[in-house]
Order: sequence, then structure tokens, then C-alpha cells
Amino acid sequence: MKNYRMIIDAEQCVGCHACEVACKQEFGAPLGFFRTMTLYLDTGTYPKVKREFLPMMCRQCESAECISACTKGALSRVNGIVEVDESKCDGCGDCVSACSIGAIYVNPFTNSAEKCNLCSHRLDIGMKPACEETCVSNAITIISSDSDIPLGAKPFKNAPNDKPRTLHIGANELMKQKLRAGKSFSPLNYEINNWAEKKS
Repeated sequence: MKNYRMIIDAEQCVGCHACEVACKQEFGAPLGFFRTMTLYLDTGTYPKVKREFLPMMCRQCESAECISACTKGALSRVNGIVEVDESKCDGCGDCVSACSIGAIYVNPFTNSAEKCNLCSHRLDIGMKPACEETCVSNAITIISSDSDIPLGAKPFKNAPNDKPRTLHIGANELMKQKLRAGKSFSPLNYEINNWAEKKS
């Protein structure tokens, strides 16, 4: 049996958002909803400034609070991946409320919970997930054995009890301020309205 997990190297990410676009294309995520989101954070002071990036999606947690919260049995783990059974989901949103990073949303058209499942349908036929295949900087990798975990890879926790299976390299802990427990990823994380803000 496979035991998949994702490795995200934030030090390699260039913030191109190709993973997000590939994910939305693969699953047809509705406008304003994200299975994958690339967070950004400006650090340092002029002239030594830097923009850091962090791809974020469901971390397939060992504890999987979303599974525990679901009273319909619509979430379960298969090959290390937390999967949603749409035939059992009633769109109540309990799983959304349980997620500490906001990696789940309820599709307003299907009324079913949706989240990253590492493109399990692609893994089943020997293909890479859409995000990994599209990543221009090799920042995203799927492994099937814990023996392949690279040095420096560690969990990115947004709550003390989080037990993410997805591991990050070089993730800035300050990125947590961009996440809202119990709230799905939001387009407002990009702060587009502030980009052209004029300073007096």
C-alpha cells in the first residue's frame, strides 16, 4: 500500500502561481475558491527586502480533524490521502470549521466539500499531481515512502495539535498570519486592493 505525502520546498518557490492554476484547471474549482493557494510575505527593510512564497494546500494531517468533525462519514484516509466521498457529503461545512489552515471549502454548485487530494486519480495511473507536474522550480514533490523525506523537511503547524503529513522546507513561520482557522482560503490573502495604495 502506498503512503503518499507532499514535500514543499519554499526556498525553491518563485511565486508563479502555476500550481494554483493547474489545480483549478484540473478540478474546475469555482471562481474565488482554492484547493491550492500560494501565500506571500514581504520581509526585511529597505534596501534589504525580500518577498517569500509558500504554496499551501491540505496537509493530509495524521490527526485529520476534518475526518473527526464529519458526522456523515464523508471523509476518510486512503493511501495516506484524506479523501472526500461526495456521495456522503451534505455540505454542512463542519470539516471547513475544523481545518486550522482553511484548506477545505464547500462548492456552492455541488454543495460538497472539496480539498486537495494530491490528485489521487492521477497518482493511480502513474502520473504526477497537476501542481507537481506544472511547478517550474521543482518546489513540489510527492513521495510514497518516509525513507524519501529530505533533510530539513518539517511540519508547518497553524495549531498546537496539528500533525501534518505534508512537510515544508524553509517555510517562514510568519506566514501563519495569512491563514484563518475554520475559514476557507480567501482571495483576500493576495491583498490586491493594497498593491496600488498611494503613500502620502
